[in-house]
Amino acid sequence: MSSPQLPLSFSTGTPGPRPVPSPATLMPGPTGHHAVDAAVRAVANTAELPLAEQLEAYEAAHRTLREVLTAIDAA
Repeated sequence: MSSPQLPLSFSTGTPGPRPVPSPATLMPGPTGHHAVDAAVRAVANTAELPLAEQLEAYEAAHRTLREVLTAIDAA
């Protein structure tokens, strides 16, 4: 009985680094809700901000999204 043949493309080496996606490639399409879209854009734009400002932007987006969800639940 012969041993199984590995495909020619098989490599035993370690894989190279994967490219890191940019915020623009991770952006979802518009939701149709202006406040939600603005919050998502604000989070996507935080990459260039200092860490403290990033935290403020995340908290503001979280607050906005909670307010929108509360309004939807109340409707």
